[in-house]
Amino acid sequence: MPALKLDLRDTIANLGIRAHVALSIRYTRLAERRWEHPWQQSLMKATAGLTMLGLVATSAHADGLADMASHAADQGDSIKTYGGRLMAALGFILAAHGGFNWWKHGKEGEQTQIKAKQIYGPLLGGMALGATGYLLVKAGETIGVAGSQQGQLPN
Repeated sequence: MPALKLDLRDTIANLGIRAHVALSIRYTRLAERRWEHPWQQSLMKATAGLTMLGLVATSAHADGLADMASHAADQGDSIKTYGGRLMAALGFILAAHGGFNWWKHGKEGEQTQIKAKQIYGPLLGGMALGATGYLLVKAGETIGVAGSQQGQLPN
């Protein structure tokens, strides 16, 4: 019979898995537990609601609802701009990969293992991502209108 080898990594992983399963079972049973009195459940829901209301009211009251909406709009614009740049960069990389496959296919000739889908797939995907990124970056910009004047009516 071969000697039993103890691997520290496996032992720690098994202990972590057992602890996770035990805690999951324990808290699932607590969540499914029936309340002894109906007022206990009502009290729990009321305190949770008051806590949530306090958190929302405090953040909304800090600068007002209009300022909160303004901050949300600014964050949405910055996410759109940076997401567009990221999509354009990923599109460029993907199209470059398709171009590299095309070059490799031409270099190897008939003995190549590269399929046509490995050429036009990345090229078309890269073009689509690049175009989407370009539109996200350029959306809302108008030629000849400064960004601070955008959306205002002319005098």
